[in-house]
Amino acid sequence: MKQRKIISLPSNPSKIYKQILAFMNFMLNLTPQERDVLAEIIKLDNEYSMLPEDKRAKFILSTDMRKEIRDLVKLEEKQFNVIISRLKKKLLFTRPLLDDNNILHPELRYKPDQEGFKIEINFVMTSVQSPVAQQVLEPDFNTKLETEMVKQAQELPPLAIPQPPVEYQHDAAKAPVLEEEEFDITIELPDE
Repeated sequence: MKQRKIISLPSNPSKIYKQILAFMNFMLNLTPQERDVLAEIIKLDNEYSMLPEDKRAKFILSTDMRKEIRDLVKLEEKQFNVIISRLKKKLLFTRPLLDDNNILHPELRYKPDQEGFKIEINFVMTSVQSPVAQQVLEPDFNTKLETEMVKQAQELPPLAIPQPPVEYQHDAAKAPVLEEEEFDITIELPDE
């Protein structure tokens, strides 16, 4: 029996690209600023779709267009450049979101029309193996790790004792936070 749940969300041309990327973020794992920049790139890719793909990619990230995108998303040039380089490193289905020639990933070339944009997700039921069957088929992580360590120890010269790198001797809890997302969550206690 197929059950369907359809959710209709209000949108408009200025925010639909951001909304779609926010929805897809479980696959993309982008920061809000990365989503904003990528949304503008997708929007421009649609606006200039009549240009050949390679020329369109060069035009969209040309100096003038970069400035226009930076102004729209309110970013400084350095920060914008960092975001572009991160988008080139992030993958979707084993391909970068922007390749080395600034060409947009084909799966991100969505084009909403006057009615909006429809996304359909099918959760396909798959068989789940019992934990006992998984142990028989595949050793657990600790077993794999021990096997690899023994293998590497056998390959070392007799007197060489591997030392952990210096950076491993620091407490990660004291490290500065490079990126931090804020979530607007409120928890209300139930009335008693």
